[in-house]
Amino acid sequence: MSLRYGILGLLAEQPLHGYEVKTRYEALFGGTWDLNIGQVYTTLQRLERDGLVGEVGERGDRGKQRYDLTPAGRDALHDWLQTPEEEPPQLRQDIYLKLLLISRLANGNLDTLLARQRRVYLQRLKDLGELEHQARRQGRDDLVLLVQGAILHTEADLKWIDVCADESRRAAHSIGGTHQ
Repeated sequence: MSLRYGILGLLAEQPLHGYEVKTRYEALFGGTWDLNIGQVYTTLQRLERDGLVGEVGERGDRGKQRYDLTPAGRDALHDWLQTPEEEPPQLRQDIYLKLLLISRLANGNLDTLLARQRRVYLQRLKDLGELEHQARRQGRDDLVLLVQGAILHTEADLKWIDVCADESRRAAHSIGGTHQ
């Protein structure tokens, strides 16, 4: 996910200093995403270098500097918000690389990996359900939609794990059957 555009989006609402960006970004995701403050300040510096944000006002307490969007920053944010994603990020997840490598290694145990990954996805579904419930209590309809999307993706990931396990069993049975 693009921290660059997340920061631009937060600054579109009002000028903020780095620590405010960090806390609002984390709150935006319901506390599920911890940002490194150094990464926030580095990104702000790059955005300033690129002419997308600028310093505004005097430095506050502890030398904190607020940033605001420039017209170029508003244009860049608008363009990014209006541009659909071309490719789903799923094929770049580590689980796919692990699957491809473990199935090629002589000592790889695909069934163990799949069972462990299934447990992770089940726990994620539980955690997401709790986050959805919390977001509904707080009236955060935006976060509810985000969490529902994550739930749907995780359910699809679980189905994929089941397909992989079935395929692995079928392949093992087929190999076992040819040696009998």
